[in-house]
Amino acid sequence: MPQAVTELPEYTLVRSRRRTLALEITPSGQVIARAPLKMSRARIQAFVLEKTGWIQAHLARVRRQNQQAAQAGKLTKEELSNLRRALEPVIRERVHFFAKALGVSYGKITLRCQRARWGSCSASGNLSFNCLLALAPPEVRDYVVVHELCHRKQMNHSPAFWREVAALLPDYPARREWLKKNGPTLLARLIDE
Repeated sequence: MPQAVTELPEYTLVRSRRRTLALEITPSGQVIARAPLKMSRARIQAFVLEKTGWIQAHLARVRRQNQQAAQAGKLTKEELSNLRRALEPVIRERVHFFAKALGVSYGKITLRCQRARWGSCSASGNLSFNCLLALAPPEVRDYVVVHELCHRKQMNHSPAFWREVAALLPDYPARREWLKKNGPTLLARLIDE
């Protein structure tokens, strides 16, 4: 019986000084292969071909999420402003609560409507959170707050960092998974500007 020939998925190649080969599926459904500068194109193509099943599964998920976002509709500027206003006191209270539990300080807190990040922590301790967290369950918001505050102890994503997160939120993997699964649908509701 002849073997089925799998067609090479369409992808964009981005080379950089990285050491490993990786695939990324963007929210718009673009497949990006990130490769080291000197890696052969044949090796990259073999990798992409080997990951065809993974690519197809993730593209299907992106299409579902974009369809769900389209059904929910884009948020207006007024709606985003209302989300930010409603979320601000909640985030401030949770930051204060978890900073005390972790024994860390923090700087300024800002809320933004970001397209790719749920939160960030600067080296000086300033915290930024995505206003779309207002649409996420409270336990997911708490995960993002704890995640960013743990960067006050570990400015990386090392095993030590994840131990800090787990010390406060032992179930953080489930909260993180909710964000991975549902976050793109929320992000797709941002208006195009």
